Amino acid sequence: MSVKLIPPDLKQCQAEKPNGNSFMTLGGVPGLVRCKEKPTVVAYENNPAEDGLKGSMSLCDSCAKKLVETHGSEFATLKPIRRKQ
Repeated sequence: MSVKLIPPDLKQCQAEKPNGNSFMTLGGVPGLVRCKEKPTVVAYENNPAEDGLKGSMSLCDSCAKKLVETHGSEFATLKPIRRKQ
């Protein structure tokens, strides 16, 4: 089975965050929404996942910090996005 990876989006962070709804809120379904911030880095996985592929995704500063806090600094290599001036 062939899996196509989604390339990094240089216009919007690709991390997903909780939407703010929980069993305690009235209305709304708990779930995830895509971060709306402008990305500053692309994270490249250092080791292949179970499917044998190495993914990459664009992240804003706060999402990149959360990635490192959650998975450690050895999980992915973060490379700055160079913007044309």
